[in-house]
Amino acid sequence: MSTGPGVRAALISTDEGLRQTVQAFCRDPEHGVSLVLDVNVEIGVFNMTHLAEVRQAAPTFAFVDLEHDADLGLQLIRHLARGSDQMPPIPVVAFGPQASAELLLAAMRAGVLEYLPKPVDEGALAEAADRVRPRLAPLVAATQGHEDGKVLAFFSPKGGSGSTTLAVNLAIEMQRVTHRRVLLVDLDAELGEISLLLGVQPKFNFVDLVQNFHRMDSGLLASYIERHESGVHLLSAPYHPDRAATVSEEQIRKILRYLKGQYEYIVVDTSKSFAPTSLAAFEQADQVFLVATVDLPNLRNIQRALPLIRRVMPHPTEQVRLIVNRYQEDQEIPLSDVERTLGLPVFCTLGNDYEAVIRSINSGRPVILNGKSVYSRDVKRLVQLIIGRAQKDELSTSLIHRITSAFRTPKEGKAGPTGREERHG
Repeated sequence: MSTGPGVRAALISTDEGLRQTVQAFCRDPEHGVSLVLDVNVEIGVFNMTHLAEVRQAAPTFAFVDLEHDADLGLQLIRHLARGSDQMPPIPVVAFGPQASAELLLAAMRAGVLEYLPKPVDEGALAEAADRVRPRLAPLVAATQGHEDGKVLAFFSPKGGSGSTTLAVNLAIEMQRVTHRRVLLVDLDAELGEISLLLGVQPKFNFVDLVQNFHRMDSGLLASYIERHESGVHLLSAPYHPDRAATVSEEQIRKILRYLKGQYEYIVVDTSKSFAPTSLAAFEQADQVFLVATVDLPNLRNIQRALPLIRRVMPHPTEQVRLIVNRYQEDQEIPLSDVERTLGLPVFCTLGNDYEAVIRSINSGRPVILNGKSVYSRDVKRLVQLIIGRAQKDELSTSLIHRITSAFRTPKEGKAGPTGREERHG
């Protein structure tokens, strides 16, 4: 019997035989379970990075292998099952050797739905899935009943205005502040640069997803997504411009509607043209942010673009926002003239912090990750305007730190940075 649609699983184990069994079980559509996260580490080295991956994947439940350290495994399970402000409760199906009555009782108290002695076959997993299905149903219903994610489209009708840089930095800050699932989509299919700015080399891209969309589910979607160390996910543009011609506006509509059900925020960087794919993205967007610098060519192009953008949006007055980049108080054209010329109020300004931004690009690290520049300050302010709540410089993670400190072995010591430099172009 299927566990039903919408069931998302995470796997935490290094046992290759168990991993293959669980992976095969989740690939079978009859079971209705998608494996959205596969963490190949022992419990003793499970740390904050792995916990952040679990939070981002947002599984309905988790498979956890307790064989190597049952005590630390139960501490992890208690944290997952209890949840936090940043993560909903995640019940667990656990695996391990034949367990004593005492261990089974401790496991049930920690939040384990089922304990399966190893080795485990697909039949045992299917029977366990049938037993836990009623317990998972409310969680699946809550996931299916959540509001669609928000699509935020960034557009500039003139190159060099900073719309791509803004989309990247804003997505990172959005994920940091909200702890929600944030996806960056590079819809500049001919000359997209987001993968360069994030320093990743995608195996797949948006066009690959388009070509396989007829069989799309959350598991397949995960294979097309790049995961940046900041927590942001990326759906990249193709490297070769000639592949852009294979994408239609109707495909853009369908895919963005699908992604709204998978992510809380979808940040879209559109092309600099009025291609049908860009117009389809505007049509699906909750808000379109026009990024402009205060110079005549840029303002003229914005003025020419506005009627077409407004035509495809259902509520353009509330949905179209103007952002002035590289703003200086002593600039020749004041903001009042900009607003009067365009008939559009300035939603937000970003300070002229060119040196910090270009230094961040050349050093391969988005400026928002440095956090001290004028540009970073203004991007943070813009995020607060978008999400509509009071500024919080740092969300408390003390509980998570206390819990996960128990997962580190003495050899591992204190958790530190990943040590890997991102390349951000």
